[in-house]
Amino acid sequence: IISTGPGISKPVIRGLSSNRVTVFNQFIRLENQQWGDEHGMGISGFGVGSVEVIKGPMSVLYGSDAIGGVLFVNPDSYNTSGETEYELATIYDSNFNGFTTNVGVKGGSEKLSYLIQASLVDNDNFSTPHEEIENTYFKNTDLKFGLGYTSDNFISDLRVNFSDSEIGIPHGEEGHDDHDDHDDHDDEDHDDEDHDDEDHDDEDHDDDHDDHDDHDEHDEEKSYQDLQNTIISWKNRILFENKSEIEFTLGFSSNKRKEFGHHDEHGHDDHDDEDHDDEDHDDEDHDDEDHDDEDHDDEDHDDHDDHGDEAALNMDLETTTLDLKYIFPKSEKLEIIVGTNMLWQTNTNNGEEELIPNAEKNDFGIYALSHYHASKWDILLGLRNDTRNIKTSSFDKDFNSFTYSLGFKRDISSNKIFRLNLSNGYRAPNLSELFSDGVHHGTSRYEVGNVNLVEEKSLQTDISFASYSSNSTFGIDVFFNSIDDYIYLNPTGQTIDGAPVYDYTQTDAKLMGTEIYFSTKTSLDWLSFKTSMEYVSGKKSGGDYLPFISPITIKNSFDLDFGSNNYSLNIINKGKQNNVSQFETHTDSYFVVNLSGSHDINLTNNKLGLVWSINNLFDKEYYDHLSRFKTMGIHEMGRNISFGLNYKF
Repeated sequence: IISTGPGISKPVIRGLSSNRVTVFNQFIRLENQQWGDEHGMGISGFGVGSVEVIKGPMSVLYGSDAIGGVLFVNPDSYNTSGETEYELATIYDSNFNGFTTNVGVKGGSEKLSYLIQASLVDNDNFSTPHEEIENTYFKNTDLKFGLGYTSDNFISDLRVNFSDSEIGIPHGEEGHDDHDDHDDHDDEDHDDEDHDDEDHDDEDHDDDHDDHDDHDEHDEEKSYQDLQNTIISWKNRILFENKSEIEFTLGFSSNKRKEFGHHDEHGHDDHDDEDHDDEDHDDEDHDDEDHDDEDHDDEDHDDHDDHGDEAALNMDLETTTLDLKYIFPKSEKLEIIVGTNMLWQTNTNNGEEELIPNAEKNDFGIYALSHYHASKWDILLGLRNDTRNIKTSSFDKDFNSFTYSLGFKRDISSNKIFRLNLSNGYRAPNLSELFSDGVHHGTSRYEVGNVNLVEEKSLQTDISFASYSSNSTFGIDVFFNSIDDYIYLNPTGQTIDGAPVYDYTQTDAKLMGTEIYFSTKTSLDWLSFKTSMEYVSGKKSGGDYLPFISPITIKNSFDLDFGSNNYSLNIINKGKQNNVSQFETHTDSYFVVNLSGSHDINLTNNKLGLVWSINNLFDKEYYDHLSRFKTMGIHEMGRNISFGLNYKF
């Protein structure tokens, strides 16, 4: 996870993230300006049934851009028992004095069912082991509605989600002028996020707060981003007598992104004719946009009265999708699926500044997937063709690609499986990479887009082995991913208005890694153990390392199950990261211990659940290599004690 504080996170799959990882939420593709490092997913954990990470051949079903993989967030299931179920939950977090409340109701019958859910999050500034980090609050209101219908030959699922979030943006970079170059590589060579240098944290933070005091005087201390997301999806399945079926999903999403504060001082007026001066500013200062939403427009933002109530940055992204697939009748050995994905998207600027231009993006893809079953082996073959058109007032270009996936599975024995997957993918450059032309306010760098960029194309091979027994599981996965024309920011050595100039360019890159996992139930019925290890390495063709590559990570967990009382001990070990990009610093190793427990109590024949957790039990001060706050000299969150109640009736 690439994080920008506790309120913003972006998934990382095998060293790749942002536009290189596709996220599906409520059955449709999540589109929320994900090219920005600080643009989180903005998905509430309430109302989520499960989360799947999809790698290898199956990504052929989910469209382009999934060079790293696909994250599929499945919505909560319906209650078809004929009874109405109510749920009340509340959680308190000590570190940031945060309150989370959730209310839900499910009901209906086997044919018609519904669910309604509402959650509210109100978190103050978080604290490291030594200090509170100013302006890191997070507020969110999330509403979900679902309506399901099931008959013998038709299944329909309508989902509606509205989310309103607000996140404060700290100005830690103010005290780190000497590390501007590191900030500059948030997108690419930005491993410097690893600039977690602990030695600088205390000094830089003192400076940061001094600078913040100065900013209070100049009415520029408070910056925040505001996001409103609306998602409507309608998934339908038509079942035929010959066992074939048609599945079609209609989707619409609206992403309204705003940013307040911390703009005028950068002299954007000098570049009025450069529509994208701030484009990159969105990458940095705007990723949080996802959460800053509203609640703080009036609160703690008196400094904006001098500039009016309008956001300096105000972008509307509207996306309509249609996914259609036909599943042929299954035979004993063969399954075949064919389908198409279509997307229509418009981006509109309404603020005084522009990060990316007014633009249209249209996608069209067709695919076929076949799965052949033999007695001891399976073959999966997928083929896909995609076309993406990007259009602005001065640009109109198509990006095309043919991709394939090939998977082979062999049952070595009744409890041992070998898999070999070969798949390729592509990613068209995004609007920021094509059209940036201005100062990125969060890093004081001047970024220049490149309209001559071509598609990234990847070829990934992964080999895996898994062994199962009645009480244990072991697996190992080795992968290699070669990316042609990898897009990244490169320093030019020039300056404009005192800001270093970076331009988007391309080179080839390679990533490789290993994932190992083991789980077992011990001889004690109530005790189980899990462990996993992940290692990823990424390099550009010239030998420089890629940014945002996590060091070797080992996770261990012990689970104690006593029926209605359960306890967990989790230990996370991350090694030192010495393989850093050109403008990135090394990060030290660390380990963190987390404790948690859950207790079920019968209350008037209903279930009352008590949950608690202590994260960072020993109040460890450390930098995480994938935290964007490292460049600001901000450590990870200190000890956090949470306590919650969940009542179902």
